[in-house]
Amino acid sequence: MCGIAGFISSNRDYNARAIVAKMLDKMGHRGPDQSGVATWDDVTLGMVRLSIIDSDSHEIPYTDVSESHAIVYNGEIYNHDDIKASLYSKYDFKTGSDTETAMVSFIENGINSFSDHNGMYAFAVYDMKKRETFIVRDKVGEKPVYYTKGKDFFAFSSEIKCLLDLVEPRFADDALSYRAYEFTVGKETLFKDIYLLEPGDYIKYADGKYSIHSYWKVWDSLIDVPDSESRILSDIADLVEDAILLRTKNCAHKYSAIISGGIDSSLVACIAKPDVMYTAHYDFPDFDELDYAKMVAKQINRELIVIEPTKDDFIRTREKISYHLDTPCTWTSFTLWMLLEKIKADGFRVMMTGDGADEVFGGYHRYHLLFHDEQIRRLDAMKNYDYLINKYYGSPVERYVRLVNRCGNIYDQEVNEYLHETIGFYFDKMDEDVVHLMGLNDFYSTMQVLLQMGDRMSMAFGIENRSPFLDYRLVEYAFSMSSKYKIKDGITKWVLKEAARKFIPKPIVERIDKRGFSAPVNKWFQWDRKGKYDRSAYRSIAFEDWKKVFAVKYEKAKYN
Repeated sequence: MCGIAGFISSNRDYNARAIVAKMLDKMGHRGPDQSGVATWDDVTLGMVRLSIIDSDSHEIPYTDVSESHAIVYNGEIYNHDDIKASLYSKYDFKTGSDTETAMVSFIENGINSFSDHNGMYAFAVYDMKKRETFIVRDKVGEKPVYYTKGKDFFAFSSEIKCLLDLVEPRFADDALSYRAYEFTVGKETLFKDIYLLEPGDYIKYADGKYSIHSYWKVWDSLIDVPDSESRILSDIADLVEDAILLRTKNCAHKYSAIISGGIDSSLVACIAKPDVMYTAHYDFPDFDELDYAKMVAKQINRELIVIEPTKDDFIRTREKISYHLDTPCTWTSFTLWMLLEKIKADGFRVMMTGDGADEVFGGYHRYHLLFHDEQIRRLDAMKNYDYLINKYYGSPVERYVRLVNRCGNIYDQEVNEYLHETIGFYFDKMDEDVVHLMGLNDFYSTMQVLLQMGDRMSMAFGIENRSPFLDYRLVEYAFSMSSKYKIKDGITKWVLKEAARKFIPKPIVERIDKRGFSAPVNKWFQWDRKGKYDRSAYRSIAFEDWKKVFAVKYEKAKYN
């Protein structure tokens, strides 16, 4: 894992190397092992490196043997040995790094090479002969790339903070996604003139201009999956096991896993069998999953390290977390931060998590609401009554808009139009399948902020986070199979739970409650006077911390 940065300008008044070097200094936590900057023509690239696969030092940025291409790279390509083997006859490799594999694959196959990469990555390749730069983000959005375009320059980096010497930190009051979701979605960020490259996209920069293109999207990557329950259960079990085991390879270090006691992290741990597992415990019954985590530890005979974060820890870490997140997130990253503090102290550089399974396999309990409505629509007696159903319930798109809209003003026309447009787009892409619609919308919205949190928190400690459920083969399969296997018999994530039965303790498979790695901030600060979590309270402190940490120039907020 690493951090990358670049600055492109024909204006020689800029000290491009100094600019990129300063960008790298701001994210040295991402790559404590090595740092390097180089310039070719108008392009200056830089990289900080955390060595995981290849522990040897190399000159960075990397160049190919002919010195016609250069690359800076962040991430891991888990199948890089297979890709590398297919290129041996064409290229004399200098290193054992997947970075070189990514570069050579691009030289040989161009844009088409990205589709073969199974992993998490963000990289920039400069073609010195054509004087073209390609900046690429992985298929599902695990590794970030931010960019900005000035009057006479283009710059990019792995973290927003690295661009704030080039762009004044002003609040983007036109960020509709933040008003809608309480976090930014798509290319928007909360900093004006700074944007996020979306998952499965790449930037081509040439002749002083940039353009954005897609090389992978869920709806363009669907496959043929026969409607056979036994076949699908077998395929999912095999794919999950392979995705997890693939992520135990390519590692020169011992690895850990974070478990909550839920099905996703338990499944990862039971198959991966990490050297050590970590969990957090809070002394409140509705936050306590320790007994389930102990079941996993007992089954695979691994040590379980339990931390017990406190209110004082929360106060101590607030501004640190805000700094590393770059933008405010309504979900607290506190528990993850505290776990990573311990993992770092214990000397681990790699961890595994269960991120992504809920969006891919239909795991959120709110999905029951629209799923239930659709069962009425499908009744034979109601097949000619779509008009009345839509009049009574609203269309599927309208219902999901109401369900996910967190804007303080539910009548905000701009927000409602934005949500109808984006959710309607996903509904059409999924052939009007409601379950796939909800999952796809959350894949490109909710999941992205969770991945942002995972990347920033793990990289703050120089730790690589591997998430097997985001293997693109699983994603393609899950959105291609019939959605009836995602929610069945009143059970969310049904197909994954059934496939998990041969791997994890039965009581975990049969859990119907859902908790995750939340922290009892509502209880610590008495925000739950009526027994309910007050989202607005945490949202406010996260937003205020962000403004303070980054000295954001702030004029108005339509959502406050």
